[in-house]
Amino acid sequence: MFTPSTRNSNPPANRLKHVLLLACFLCTLSWLALCVLNGGIQMRPFLPPGPKSVIQMNNSSFAISTLDMGISDEEWERLQKALDWPGPDQQITQLDLSTSPVHSTFSIVELKKSYKVGDNISVIITARDHNKNLKTYGGDFFKAKLFNSKLKASVYGEVVDHRNGTYSVLLLLPWEGQAQVFVRLEHSSEVVQILKKYRESSFPRSHYNGHFEGPGSKNTQISEVVECNLKWGPKGSLRKGKCCCEYKDIKTGIEWQCERPKKLSCDKLIGHSMGRFESPLNQFENHLFSG
Repeated sequence: MFTPSTRNSNPPANRLKHVLLLACFLCTLSWLALCVLNGGIQMRPFLPPGPKSVIQMNNSSFAISTLDMGISDEEWERLQKALDWPGPDQQITQLDLSTSPVHSTFSIVELKKSYKVGDNISVIITARDHNKNLKTYGGDFFKAKLFNSKLKASVYGEVVDHRNGTYSVLLLLPWEGQAQVFVRLEHSSEVVQILKKYRESSFPRSHYNGHFEGPGSKNTQISEVVECNLKWGPKGSLRKGKCCCEYKDIKTGIEWQCERPKKLSCDKLIGHSMGRFESPLNQFENHLFSG
């Protein structure tokens, strides 16, 4: 716990405002320079954009390009790098080798007695397993924040993964008064890999009920409820053959499958509702989530 002083000769907001004004001024000068070149605006012939690289999405039967997404190839590469998440360097089969929230620690770098508004607080997180051994790889999902219970204020910092079991955080102090550092392990790197595996798989987590209604014999009305689900990827998530009815959303192109009703035809589908939830986790993976 620490208390920032009230000295703040040049608030960050004012400095940012000056920088933005200067940037706008420079942009205006550059535009004027182009306009006065040779006495007027220089017209350039339109050149159509070159072909964009095609991106094959996981578990999908179609491909899209960066042009379709409205981004450049460089931006796509930056996004891929930002989404890259390190994982264990070996298969983890023992629970005690996963990251422990009890034995992992953090410390404030060069802790001072007082800080002023706008100062940065540097924090180092060290991950350990359940045997208190230092982790040698990254991938843990930590959250770190400054908070003040009295003011009901908090601010999160960006956690940088050094991929060797250590993490650094830079927290900006935005208020006067007391502040405390709070670090929480949301998911271990081992759990993150499980989430990633099932995110990229075609395992159907949620199932839906398809409601069918149609006329029966002797002026009766027949109602049937069967299980339905989305088709994931080119192979689909349900069985093939005459067992199922298939439907396609005209607007989105998403395909559905419903088990074929025993008495009614496929065109008697009137709607659907939420059904059961199926967990893909095995026994060991369940232990990792609860540990």
